[in-house]
Amino acid sequence: MDAETFNALYGVGTPVRVFPNTRQDPPRITRTRTRAVDFQHGLAVVHVDGCRGPLDIRGIEPLPDNHPVEAS
Repeated sequence: MDAETFNALYGVGTPVRVFPNTRQDPPRITRTRTRAVDFQHGLAVVHVDGCRGPLDIRGIEPLPDNHPVEAS
């Protein structure tokens, strides 16, 4: 999915399950804090609360708007 499609489907503040390092690590439930942007070579990234730096959108799972989020 590219950034434009991601942004059309999910707005800033969308609850997401993130895997900051690998899918073997425990996930975090947080929210997006920026719109996704196309970074390079087809890579789309987004910033989320509680994580430094942008995350590849392939490594996050959007959740329903009413999903509880961990305190940051």
